[in-house]
Order: sequence, then structure tokens, then C-alpha cells
Amino acid sequence: MLKRMLVTGALGLSLNAIGYAATTTDVLGLSGAWTCQTYDMHDGAYRNAKLTLTLDAKNSDFANNYGAYHFKLTEDTGDIYLGEVAASGNTAAIYFENTSPKMPTDRGVGIAVVTHDRDLNGKVHTVLHKFYYEPTYEGGGNGSETCTKDNT
Repeated sequence: MLKRMLVTGALGLSLNAIGYAATTTDVLGLSGAWTCQTYDMHDGAYRNAKLTLTLDAKNSDFANNYGAYHFKLTEDTGDIYLGEVAASGNTAAIYFENTSPKMPTDRGVGIAVVTHDRDLNGKVHTVLHKFYYEPTYEGGGNGSETCTKDNT
């Protein structure tokens, strides 16, 4: 009986893994719209930046807990940053660069941790905490962002 349960359980896990690998849905739950608050060592604080992460299902590997995303951050000034995100579980590596010809060269990398934080009313929010490094912007610098996923 135990052998039969183990075989049945293993078969169920294998079938689940096959279904998991073939999915085109965002298993990590990162795609969507986010609202961000940021502090940059050169530019100071800004609020209400809009981050959009768009799933690249073709290049994700959800069977191994990896997700690929396109990154677009629009600051409240209208400046836009485009980039890419590679995520594993609740951590993400981010590359970004500005696309505005009026701005100095501004590109960088970041690392983020995604958490699920409960507010004072008990509602759970998905929150992305990011540290970034910009080696060329105004002689080099860094900053941090806290982004809360919209519609959660």
C-alpha cells in the first residue's frame, strides 16, 4: 500500500511539474502595474512613479521558478526608463536605462526583493523593494524604490 501511495504521489508531482512548465501565466505574480516611491542620491525623492512589468512567457522558465519580464518605469516628471527583469522566486535582477534624449545618460542595474506586506487594515499588498546602482549618471550613484502592486 505504501509503495502504491508513493508511486501515485510521484506521478501526481510529475504531472503537476509538466503543467507548471507549460504555463504561460505569471506564476511569480510580478506582471502588472505598480506605484513606486523612490529616493535617488542625486535627484532626491519622488512619488507616484508608475512601473509596469510585462511577462515574457516565452523566455520564462516557471518549471524552475524563473520569470522574465519587460520593465517600464514612468516618473512623475514624464521621464521613461525601459529595461528587463530576471526573477527567481521573490528576488529579481533589473537592468534599466532612460529613453529621453533630454536627460544625461542614465542606465543602471538593480536588485529587488518582493514581499507580501499587511497594512493597518489587514489587507495584504505585494511590495517590491529595490536597490539600484547607476555607474555613469552624474558620476555614479544609487537609490532605492518601494513599489506596491496595483489591484491587489
